[in-house]
Amino acid sequence: MSHISRAVRPSLHGQPAEPITPILFSNKIASIPKAIHCDIVFGSPNMNCLGTGICKITGANSFLSSTQKRACQRTFGQIAVGPNGKVSLFFFREFLCIQLYRQHFRKGVLVMKEACPLPSIISKGLNITGNQLLPGNYAVVECDGYFRVDLNCA
Repeated sequence: MSHISRAVRPSLHGQPAEPITPILFSNKIASIPKAIHCDIVFGSPNMNCLGTGICKITGANSFLSSTQKRACQRTFGQIAVGPNGKVSLFFFREFLCIQLYRQHFRKGVLVMKEACPLPSIISKGLNITGNQLLPGNYAVVECDGYFRVDLNCA
């Protein structure tokens, strides 16, 4: 996925969860992957969203940014089809509280002990057959202002 400029990212938070469509440049379509804005709750589904991993993914705007400051286990991100049949999650540094960063990103590995269900609207929007993110240890790749995690999906 190409980098999203810092000037554009704040305006994305207020938009509904819709796929990003290709942009036309000089009669050529740019290769922009389809991505959907989403809210991510960290934790384990069987531990009432405590612990490590990803507990829940919902469409964007399911919580307000003021709620995010108090509920540090949530953040805003994007989800897209990743390489080799995986799903890529993009987390923006400015939306991560320090506790989330320390617990889930600092060591460069996101540990998911349980599967995380994917809402059907996201699966259909990305045109994937999987309906859950699988447990495993996933590398956290840090890029310019964001983190990317490629997860297995089934």
